[in-house]
Amino acid sequence: MQEQPAENRRPDNGSVRSAADRRGGTGLLCREHAVDIHSHTVYGVDDGSGTLEEAVELLRLDREEGMDVVFSTPHFGIENGYAPDARLVASRFSQLEERAADAAPGVRLYLGTEWYCAENIVDRIRRHEAWPMHATDYYLVEFLEYQEMSEPAETMIRRLSAMRKAGYHPILAHPERYRAAQEDWTLIRRLHDDLGVLMQVNAYDICLNTKARTRDLAQWMAEERLIAFIGSDMHGLPPKRTPRMREGIQWLYGHTDPAYADGVVRRNAEKYLGVEPLPAARSLDGSLPSPGR
Repeated sequence: MQEQPAENRRPDNGSVRSAADRRGGTGLLCREHAVDIHSHTVYGVDDGSGTLEEAVELLRLDREEGMDVVFSTPHFGIENGYAPDARLVASRFSQLEERAADAAPGVRLYLGTEWYCAENIVDRIRRHEAWPMHATDYYLVEFLEYQEMSEPAETMIRRLSAMRKAGYHPILAHPERYRAAQEDWTLIRRLHDDLGVLMQVNAYDICLNTKARTRDLAQWMAEERLIAFIGSDMHGLPPKRTPRMREGIQWLYGHTDPAYADGVVRRNAEKYLGVEPLPAARSLDGSLPSPGR
C-alpha cells in the first residue's frame, strides 16, 4: 500500500518535530531498572523462543539492555495461529524462572499473555483460557497486522469497548504498527482518552525502525504522553527479533519530561501491573536523571 503523506495522518494539534526542536532532557541513557512488558520467552508455545536455552539467552540480552523486569507474554488466539494450553504455559514459565535465576541473574520474571483481541475476547478471558498480566485485570492485546492483513478502526474500537464494559483493562500492544492508526493518528487519542486503553510501544520503533510511518507515530505518541509502557517484543535469537531497548529508552529521556519517561520505563508497571518497586534509574554517568523543567 502506498504510504499516505504524513500531514494527512497527524491530528491538527500534533506533529513530529525535528531533533533540534524537540524538548530537551538528560540526553543520557538511563541504563538500569527498566521493565519490558512484552516478550515471547515461554519456549515452544508460539513463534517466539523455541527452546529453554534460547529463552534464557534472550533474558540475558534483555538484562544487558537494562531490564530488571521482563513479562513473558506468549501469543494466544487461534486466529493468529497459537492457542497454547494455559497450564502448559505456566509450567514452562516456571522452568524458565528456575533456569533464569542462575543463568540470567538480576532479572525478575512475570507471566502474562499477548491475547488476540477477537470478537469473543471477553468470553475467552472469563473462561481463563490464558493469563492476565501478573494476576491483575490488565490484559495485553493485539490485532492482526501482517502483509496485506489489517483490521479497521471500527473493529478495534468495538472489541476494546467490549473489554472495558466487562470491567477489564486492555493494554494495546504496539499500536504504532497498525495501519488503521498510521492512517489516522486520532484513533490513538480516541482509544486512550475515550476508552481508557493503555498503550505499549515497542522500544525499537521509537527511533530504530526504518519505516518512517511507524517511527513517527511512536515518537508522536511519546510527545503527546500517550504511551504507558514499553516492550521489546523479542521473539528469539537472529534472525528473529532480539531485545533492542537501550536506544528507545534514551530517546524517551532525551525528548520527553524525565518524570514521564520514568513512568513509561518502570513506574507504570509498578502502579498497574503489580511489579515490586524498583530503584531509581541512573544515567550512564552514574547520576540520577534531571528533574523536569
